Amino acid sequence: MIDAGAADKAATLLEALPYIRSWHGRTIVVKVGGAALDDERLAGLVAQDLTLLTLVGVRVVVVHGGGPQVSDAMRVAGIEPTFVSGLRVTTDDSIEIVRQVLIGSINNALVSRLCSAGLRAIGLSGADAGLMVAARAAGPGGEDLGHVGRVATVQAEVLSSLLNGGYTPVIASVAPSANGQPLNVNADAVAGSIAVAIGAEKLVYLTNVDGLYADLGDAGSLISELKGDELGRMAASLSEGMQPKAKSIVDALEAGVGKAHILDGRVPHAVLLEIFTDKGVGTQVLP
Repeated sequence: MIDAGAADKAATLLEALPYIRSWHGRTIVVKVGGAALDDERLAGLVAQDLTLLTLVGVRVVVVHGGGPQVSDAMRVAGIEPTFVSGLRVTTDDSIEIVRQVLIGSINNALVSRLCSAGLRAIGLSGADAGLMVAARAAGPGGEDLGHVGRVATVQAEVLSSLLNGGYTPVIASVAPSANGQPLNVNADAVAGSIAVAIGAEKLVYLTNVDGLYADLGDAGSLISELKGDELGRMAASLSEGMQPKAKSIVDALEAGVGKAHILDGRVPHAVLLEIFTDKGVGTQVLP
C-alpha cells in the first residue's frame, strides 16, 4: 500500500511541474530582508528555497539590506538612526558602519549560508567589477540625507557572466559614486534597478508583513493582486518602510519587469509557495 504522505508529496510535485517547466531558464531577483535575515531558522529555509530554485533551472540574483542590524550598530556607536520617507540619513560617521555591517557581516554570512545549502553563491557590492555606480540622493522634500545614493548605472554583463557560469550573485546595497565615494543605497531600490538591468521576469521582496493591506489595521484587507498604477496611487499612504518598495516596484514594472511580489519572509518556504503552487501567497503586482 502506498503511504498517504508519499502520495501527497507526489501530488505536490505534480502541481509544481508546470511552474518548474515555465520558469526554467528565467531570471528572478529576490530581495531578502526582515525575518529572513534576523531568524536563523527562517534564514536557513530561505537558503533551501533559493537552492531549489537554482537546481530546477531558475536563475536567481539575491539582494539584501540589513536595516535593523545597521541601526543596532549605530546605536552601539552612539549614533541615533534617523529616516526620511524610509531612507536612512547616513552621516560621515555612519557610512563606515553601514559598509561594515552590510558588506563585512551580513553579506558574508548570507553567502556562507547559501553555499552551505548547495549554491555557488558569490558576494558583491556595487564596487565589485564596477557592478553599480550611484549618485547622491536627497529626500523627497530636498532633505540632505548625507551619504545616501540612488542607482545610476548597473553593469548587467557582470551579473550575466556569473549567472551563465552557474553562480548566484548576492549583492549588498552599497555602491560608489562616480568619484569612488561609498554611498548607502536603499536595498529595495537596488533590487528594482538590478531586475530592470538584467531583464528579470520576477521581482520578489521578502518582508516582515503578509503583503499589502488596503487598511493596515484590518487583517482581512490583504490585497492579493493589484496593478502597478494602483500601487503608485496608494504609495503615499503606505508606511515609511513600504514606500521605497512601492516606488521600486512601480519603476521596475514600467521598465519592463514582468511582475513583482511582496511576501512574508516569516512564512516557511514563502518563495516556493508563490512560484510553484496554484494559490500563491502575499501580494502580486502586475504591470
